[in-house]
Amino acid sequence: MTASLVVGAISPEATQLAANRLGPLLRGSRCGEVVGELVRERTARSGDSAFARRKTSLLSFTSLLEIAAQESGRTHLGLDMAEADHPHEAGIVSDLFVYASTVGQALEDLVRFFPIIQTGTTVRLERAHGMARFIYSIQDPSIAERLQDAAYTLGKVSRSLRRATGDAWSLDQVTMAMRAPASLQAYTRFFRAPVVFNAQATALCFSEAFLALPIRTANAQRYGRFCEGMARALPAREDPGLLEDALRAWLQHAPRKWDATLEHAAADFGITPRTLQRRLRDLGISFLDLRAQVRMETARRMLAGSRLPVTRIAEQLGFSEPSAFTRAFRIHAQQSPRAFRQAALTPL
Repeated sequence: MTASLVVGAISPEATQLAANRLGPLLRGSRCGEVVGELVRERTARSGDSAFARRKTSLLSFTSLLEIAAQESGRTHLGLDMAEADHPHEAGIVSDLFVYASTVGQALEDLVRFFPIIQTGTTVRLERAHGMARFIYSIQDPSIAERLQDAAYTLGKVSRSLRRATGDAWSLDQVTMAMRAPASLQAYTRFFRAPVVFNAQATALCFSEAFLALPIRTANAQRYGRFCEGMARALPAREDPGLLEDALRAWLQHAPRKWDATLEHAAADFGITPRTLQRRLRDLGISFLDLRAQVRMETARRMLAGSRLPVTRIAEQLGFSEPSAFTRAFRIHAQQSPRAFRQAALTPL
């Protein structure tokens, strides 16, 4: 247990890019609506344009990918997202591999500028015994399920490298620091190399000699301007609002979420209850008030987006009886659950 709180974040641009890829993959399913919420919900919680530009917690993002993979039946959704990229798609990962002079230069600067895309994460390029490894590791202890995010990230980098070198670059193997899925076929086919799960690190492994491979579209002048812009964009400090966003995501997915305590949350975030309490107090947030708010937001979604009876929704939200749910919801929304559902389902 440490008193140092790590809350990973993903940039608005990277969130939008992922949502753009997820949309066509999940179109027509309930998950497609959830994808829209990834981009919309933060604006809906505030009319402040600065809030809309704020990063999303990495826990929210990774949880979305895992839920979408499960509910859509796309067990290798992260790979599907990586494969859905476009040759001319804008983004830091793609742009680095357009103008850099070599594979090594592009990867070194990806390590340098990765905090612009995502924080609470470590990426590094290691060289040893003639081999190179591009290693990706999430440091946020609240994130337990990481497969889809890891597949998406390594898949994006792998695709960018192949495109930049005309397939001259290739992998020796890929290692994943997580349990193996039911089938490895999609992974070996995508990466065109053996994929080893339950490894110590999540990494792309290839010959060190490939770092000297030239990039076909290299342009030193444009690359210099690009890197200058990226250096100015590096985050100076953590956004304090990320903690609230991460706790919201944690409450949505924690076991026995509506009985969850501050102590449970602190344990999953790898800090002491006292540290979490102090950070929340600094933000003017009460854990119990936040839990109640997330509970009612979940009730709104269930009432508007499902046909479940109110009694069943009350049970799933952990209320002892439907009348207790009705009272709590009426205080929150100034109307009964049934009235809210009827208004939500009535066409404008």
